[in-house]
Amino acid sequence: MDLASSYKVLVLEDDAALRAVLRDFLSLMHYQVFEAADLASFRILADAEKFDLLLLDLNLPDGDGLALLRELTAKGDTAVFVVSGRCDEQSRLQALEAGADDYIVKPFNARELEFRIRNFLRRQSARSPSAGAQSQSSAVFGDWRLQPNQYRITGPNGALVSLTRSERDLLNELLQAKGNLCSRRQLARAMSSPMETTSEETVTVLIYRLRKKLDAAGIPAPLIETVAGAGYRFVGSAP
Repeated sequence: MDLASSYKVLVLEDDAALRAVLRDFLSLMHYQVFEAADLASFRILADAEKFDLLLLDLNLPDGDGLALLRELTAKGDTAVFVVSGRCDEQSRLQALEAGADDYIVKPFNARELEFRIRNFLRRQSARSPSAGAQSQSSAVFGDWRLQPNQYRITGPNGALVSLTRSERDLLNELLQAKGNLCSRRQLARAMSSPMETTSEETVTVLIYRLRKKLDAAGIPAPLIETVAGAGYRFVGSAP
């Protein structure tokens, strides 16, 4: 059986023609495809099904796609590819900062999109609890612990910091390096997201996001040190 047939993909797109193309093509590739034309329809489907991936158009007739992305990121249980006609760098970085796992600009090649979906979901599957224990083992720094399977950091007195998939992958790579330098390219390769040609820039955005979350949780800084022109390293001490 094709691995794709075990994956559920929801297409949230108000353009009926494009939605039909995505539905037909991904169905042909054996994905289980669901579709919604607006936010209201999405919420009905999301209440009834759990999806492996959401293809999200930012321009929705009854809501803000970016606000929905932030909402899903806070829950941390749905992977999101933004599929948008907004081709400017600011929009792309804004979506990635809000938690998108990838950003696809319209118009796009349907076959390329499917490759990116397939590669992403395979990496996610490889990171499931049934995969090797090493890739899923928790990592400790100070009084805090990264829980990779649960996309979160836990700390004293029940403190909890939720992470997106990309944030989890990046932080885990830094922790596993045990204080050694990680280049931006190395960090990009470690992430589930298929990444674009500007992947090193995306890593910079994710580092910024991580630092904000760690700081907001009161985790003592500095933890992630920038090495000018080279990359990053984790400098937090183990207990």
